[in-house]
Amino acid sequence: MFRDWTIDNAHVFMEHEAGSEPKDALLPCIRRNEDEEPYLTPEEELRRMTEQVEESQGFDINFKEFRCIFNYLPVDFDDNGYVKPPETTRTLMDRLSRESLEKYNKEKVEYYFYMLSIFAFLNGFGFALCVCVKQGTYFEFVKFIKGNLHETGCPATMYYITFQGKAPSSDDEPKEFRAKVCYFCHEPNMYHSCELKPEKKVHFIETEEKEDAKKRRFAQELSNGGETQQW
Repeated sequence: MFRDWTIDNAHVFMEHEAGSEPKDALLPCIRRNEDEEPYLTPEEELRRMTEQVEESQGFDINFKEFRCIFNYLPVDFDDNGYVKPPETTRTLMDRLSRESLEKYNKEKVEYYFYMLSIFAFLNGFGFALCVCVKQGTYFEFVKFIKGNLHETGCPATMYYITFQGKAPSSDDEPKEFRAKVCYFCHEPNMYHSCELKPEKKVHFIETEEKEDAKKRRFAQELSNGGETQQW
């Protein structure tokens, strides 16, 4: 049985160095200008592009940092070369986002009803609990945010799509989703994943002054350890 080649993310490689692009090269719609920082060598750009692809799984790439052309590109609404007419890139991104979210909702509902059957078998009740959970995990499509892509070497394009979804029964702000879809021109698409975007972990870093003050207080407490505090 052959392994599905569309599962893994494509290896990052450089197609053209800045200034050596052929006239017919597909240039990114988002790109760093020559007079803008950061000024990086091609090797540094390749390393940074690879890091961003690996850290974000292809979803978050700051193309404004790069002058060289890589196999990963931002989605360009003005370029319809990757889609089958009469569909446009804009309508395709909308459709792939909606269909990914539909699969997300369906899988969550199936999971919770599976858990319901176990819960009911063990406890004899639990339908109300499942309904509440189901309502809390159903999302409606709000809007497309951004997308990245890379070609696959066949009549298919891999898309890394970020979009917003919102629970209709909630007053909370829309949440961001990430969907990975392999779009085929003449075959059914492959919807690999659709998940809520991971929240960034916040690290509280104390200043050096505060850290030094804590060390001084700790040292003083040790030196006064045998004294009785007077009130």
